[in-house]
Amino acid sequence: MDDWRCECMNERIDNRPHFIVGGRQSGKTIRLIKEASKTNGVIVCPTHHMVEYIFQTARELGCPILKPITYEQLFVYPNRAKKNDHYFDEYGMTLVDALRRQLGVFERHNAKSIVIDEDSIESLNDILGELRVSDMDGKELKFKIEVLGRNENND
Repeated sequence: MDDWRCECMNERIDNRPHFIVGGRQSGKTIRLIKEASKTNGVIVCPTHHMVEYIFQTARELGCPILKPITYEQLFVYPNRAKKNDHYFDEYGMTLVDALRRQLGVFERHNAKSIVIDEDSIESLNDILGELRVSDMDGKELKFKIEVLGRNENND
């Protein structure tokens, strides 16, 4: 993706965010707390309950961090985003919620058929393929949308 560029020199650099995938209770949030503590970054989470949980966990770990904020707070005050590094916790919840809301729109409007062309799926996979994704051990992973059960000869 050509969007990942240095603003001052317009040179291609890899300043993409790093997505970390791991199971429940695998240490993802603790890792974010430690990284945010080192960089004076802000952890962004989906709910106020998670804000309090993360702030309390950081105290228990002895990792001083700025008070976490919700996604909503970040988007309400966009100028704040430029001042610190941000670490997004539980972003999968946000993606699932966005998909559910969009599917709800279709349901409310009694959608009967929705067409998705193959080029759209390929474009989405191109975007997903450019993401930097790893597991908790640092092993590189890739996201991909796959249509199962389709015969390649069918159009």
